Amino acid sequence: MTAGTDVRPTGPGAPLEETYDLVAAAVREHGIATPTIADVLDALGVTNRVLDARLHRVSAQDGMFFGAAYTVSWVPVRKGPSIVAASPSTWREVRDFLVPQVVDGQGMVYVAGSGPLVTDAALAGGLSTTYLLEQLRFEGLVLGGAIRDRDVVEQSPRPVVASNFVPTDTQGAYRVESAGDTCLVGHVPVHTGDWVFSDGNGTVVVPAARLREVLTAAGATGRTERDVLRRIRAGERLPNLIDEVGTI
Repeated sequence: MTAGTDVRPTGPGAPLEETYDLVAAAVREHGIATPTIADVLDALGVTNRVLDARLHRVSAQDGMFFGAAYTVSWVPVRKGPSIVAASPSTWREVRDFLVPQVVDGQGMVYVAGSGPLVTDAALAGGLSTTYLLEQLRFEGLVLGGAIRDRDVVEQSPRPVVASNFVPTDTQGAYRVESAGDTCLVGHVPVHTGDWVFSDGNGTVVVPAARLREVLTAAGATGRTERDVLRRIRAGERLPNLIDEVGTI
């Protein structure tokens, strides 16, 4: 567990607020979207960074959101040392999914995962979503599986990414292994402090150490793509443009 009372993870070398402002300026100036980020990561040899396509926006549908990841790792409940003793998932084993270490989530994205997508039990619900987004002010939630309380969640003013809605809770079936460390969303490892970008195309995770490099390359790619789009609309042929710029 991460200790302290005002947990605000950062990438190397800069406070979270400063880094967030840098990212926001780059996204705004260059119109950076997740396909561009995914292409840049591929070009840099950074693979396995795009989350499962079944994860999609279930609230606040418009635009991109981003921030430094703050992770919660869930694991299935297994039997204890005694096969005759009950091994329930009680409040004590799950309470850290509400990240009590965090008092201000601005600039951060809450990310929860348990390896393979948990589609038959909810990793969050209406009360926890409201708390995390409205009181702690996380930029958004990315859940490696299901959520419940559709009527509340869909009204959230901030974005939530999940696989599906389901009425079943995780209580009794899963427990929290760690918060503020790392989690696995599908096959993608997400570390606290990595940067999460999510839009209508999907969700991409950028390792913290590569953030500035990715932003610089994504900005250049965005400028090239805007110029190519302008030239297509002016009547130039796309195959010839690709031959010239070397990208698509």
